[in-house]
Parts: sequence; structure tokens; C-alpha cells
Amino acid sequence: MKSHALGGIILVVAFGLVPELLFAYGGFEGRMNNLSNQLITVVLPLVSILGLVYAALLAVAGDGAARTKIIAVIVASVIGFLAPQIIGFLQNASGS
Repeated sequence: MKSHALGGIILVVAFGLVPELLFAYGGFEGRMNNLSNQLITVVLPLVSILGLVYAALLAVAGDGAARTKIIAVIVASVIGFLAPQIIGFLQNASGS
């Protein structure tokens, strides 16, 4: 256990002395913005649609808890589809 703590301390010191190891410069921020945009605009709506299909299949199969699952999936889907607008609003509100 002591070797793990010592290794962690060495990593923290190394990253503190050489910030390039943390990708704290260059195109890292751009890559992270691109990744988050892809997650928000592609993955989230896709997962929402798959959730709606799953909930519909449960309802067709006669699952007793399908109604509550459908309501939860619809609420999550609305939030998922509105995520770009919500994030944009929060960014504007915070001034960034």
C-alpha cells in the first residue's frame, strides 16, 4: 500500500513540474470541446431514441412496470434532446 502512495506522490510532483504531461497547453481544450459536442449532439439523442424503443418493447411485451419506465425514459429523453440548449444557457450564465 505504501508503494502506491509513493507512486501517487511522485506522479503529482512530476505533473506539477512538467505541466505538458497534463496536456495543459495546445489543442487539448479544442479536442475536449469537440468530444463533448459529439457526445451531446450525437450520442445523447441516439441513447434517448434507443431508450424509447426499449420502453415501447416493454409495453408491447406486457411488462407491469413498463408505464413507469416509459415515463422515466421520456423525461430523460427530453433532457437529452435539450442538453445542447441547457449547456449553452449555463455557459452564457456563467460568462464563459
